[in-house]
Amino acid sequence: MCAPGCRVCAEAREEFTALRAASLLQRRRLDEPDRYPYAAGKHTLHRSACRQIKQGIGGLEGDDSPRLHGALTRFAHDGTLTSGWATHLRVMEPAEAAGWVKERTGPRGGTHYRLCGICGPVRPENA
Repeated sequence: MCAPGCRVCAEAREEFTALRAASLLQRRRLDEPDRYPYAAGKHTLHRSACRQIKQGIGGLEGDDSPRLHGALTRFAHDGTLTSGWATHLRVMEPAEAAGWVKERTGPRGGTHYRLCGICGPVRPENA
């Protein structure tokens, strides 16, 4: 842990807070699987109810949690992003998922993504 008033932590707080807010939004979207049926990591499209998504989304930490303060310290000093406060997943509506697929489809139709072999999502329409 840093000493209170650490300049490095103070400078990283705004970015840390923004990343955490975005992660909390993704977690909230998981509570509405009918509205947000898709989720994606860097290269794989899943159904939002996929067990891999549930494992990768991490837990929620309250704003006053000592673990969250430790996460800020690790982020500020080491650039560490852990699933306890940050997610690297994107939970999406069908139209968002179609855009995600289009972004990862080459000009000749080659794909730069894969569909999860566990949950077997259906490729979104209009992709």
